[in-house]
Amino acid sequence: MAYPRHAAHNDSLWRKIWRLHVPERVCCFTWLVALGKIATNVLRFTRKCADSPDCHRCAGTPETILHTLRDCPPAAFFWYRQVPQAEHHKFFSASVEDWISSNVNQDEEMESGMAWNDFFASAIWLLWKNRCTACFKGIGAALTAPTLANSIHYKAALWHMAWKSDNATRLQGSHAVPRVLANISWVAPHRGWMKLNVDGASAGNPGQAGAGGLIRDEHGRWQAGFVAMIGEATAALAELWALFHGLNLAWKFRCTNLLIETDSQLVIQWLKSRSDPLHPYASLLASIRRRMAQDWLVNITHTYREGNRAADWLSKHSLVYPYGVHEFVNPPTGIGSILQEDMRGLSFERRVIATRDL
Repeated sequence: MAYPRHAAHNDSLWRKIWRLHVPERVCCFTWLVALGKIATNVLRFTRKCADSPDCHRCAGTPETILHTLRDCPPAAFFWYRQVPQAEHHKFFSASVEDWISSNVNQDEEMESGMAWNDFFASAIWLLWKNRCTACFKGIGAALTAPTLANSIHYKAALWHMAWKSDNATRLQGSHAVPRVLANISWVAPHRGWMKLNVDGASAGNPGQAGAGGLIRDEHGRWQAGFVAMIGEATAALAELWALFHGLNLAWKFRCTNLLIETDSQLVIQWLKSRSDPLHPYASLLASIRRRMAQDWLVNITHTYREGNRAADWLSKHSLVYPYGVHEFVNPPTGIGSILQEDMRGLSFERRVIATRDL
């Protein structure tokens, strides 16, 4: 089915798609969807490249573009949680032409700060990729519906952050902030404070994931630590669980003044944004905010990986532990050299934005 019925409408939609703030491959795919040119089983069967036009998941149901990207169970599970209930009928009953056109032209900003059309284009591309994984590697290799939803939000957010960063640099033009070579190290907290470093790890993103963290005093001495085997999760979700378990450990340890460091700017951005009930991690973010708002002083800041090596070590080693949270009174075997190097102030060179406080 050739989508553009009128040349003027064709040109307008083409311009809109290519102005989306998403990777070029996502723009290309969105345009192919608008043209009805993606290789669903219906199209492949019509061209005698497939034995059946049916969906590989839904026996007896033709795999059209709308079925693949909107109506198939994994896609429907995702969209029902993103689209306001009052808009469900319109969203799920539109023809493919109207569905693509209306969503590409809807540029209202979401709670996350991303425009809806950017999010929509990112989502249909990632839904298609998951469909292809199921087709060529088997349904068992594809992401489950909840994990797929989390992965879509995570990758769309990363693309949005990349666009914002790139756009800011372009706008600065000749005044772009230069990068300089800096020495990055772990820095002990001020007297009377404890420092919590946390990190998450995911083997596959999403894949088997874990989290780790540790609390140190003003002299860099180990006070407590933990690892947590999470199960299948994205790297962003692992980072959030690391923060959640780290806060619980610090509260249990009766810290009154706590400085938290994470190397995930995305997590900090989520915490600083307004609460979004449709966020895939809304419940966990709410739990973190509640814990941080209790009767203590808590500050969270970003650090580079070079300043977060101990937490990184713990998060990677969490993957060999049984499922659940495991706390340490004493440092586990193998992390001692990193702790000693941090206490000595060992630094590592890295190019950073010149105006950043180090």
